[in-house]
Amino acid sequence: MSAKIIVVMSPKGGVGKTTTSVNLATAISELNKSALLIDANLETPHVAIYYGFVGFKYSLEDVLNGRTEIENAIYMGDNPKFHILPSRVTRTEESRLPNKLININRYIEKIEDRYDFIIIDSRPSYEINFIKLIKNASSLIVSNPDITSIIEAKKLKEELENANINIIGLVINKVNNRIKDQMTEKETKDLMEIKNVWRIRDDKKVYNALKIGVPLVLSSPKSFAAKDITNLAKQLIKI
Repeated sequence: MSAKIIVVMSPKGGVGKTTTSVNLATAISELNKSALLIDANLETPHVAIYYGFVGFKYSLEDVLNGRTEIENAIYMGDNPKFHILPSRVTRTEESRLPNKLININRYIEKIEDRYDFIIIDSRPSYEINFIKLIKNASSLIVSNPDITSIIEAKKLKEELENANINIIGLVINKVNNRIKDQMTEKETKDLMEIKNVWRIRDDKKVYNALKIGVPLVLSSPKSFAAKDITNLAKQLIKI
């Protein structure tokens, strides 16, 4: 059976898209499902930082430009169920070459039967050309709980719907119930016209996890945000 492919998207940066991608893929693997995390945000790739992962020989850029096979750029984490295909955090002369993202589906098709889930961290944008390249991919939209962020997320949702791309749901990061001006779950669902909304509580331990290079669901599994993301992973496995 082919993997369930989820492209994690957001209309703008700073909403926790990569934090969601990293911890979701990790949580899925901790739930005994095989997961491949791909960093396809080639402009500002940060996935490797979340794992303290440096010094890797090959990256997604090398695969796209034909310098190596995709198998050579996939690395296994401490959990054998978790694999990562990183992009280069630092720029090199080779990584500055134009990247042939248009070919990405061809490479994914080579390895998708090996995983239960493939989680792809995309660059923040309203453009949906990237996800359209990937056969059978679904979208998971990430936003913050303020009204302006939700409105921007709705615009992205409408673009995806117009292209007939499946939308799994919406993830709302940095939820703090003490802040009265944040959108409630009902208000968000009504405005977005979306069924599935997952709310991830604001958690300072997110920053420490990034600093030490260990995903939050591993470094602080009992933290509010880690519990919320693990719950999200459990529900996605059932969908």
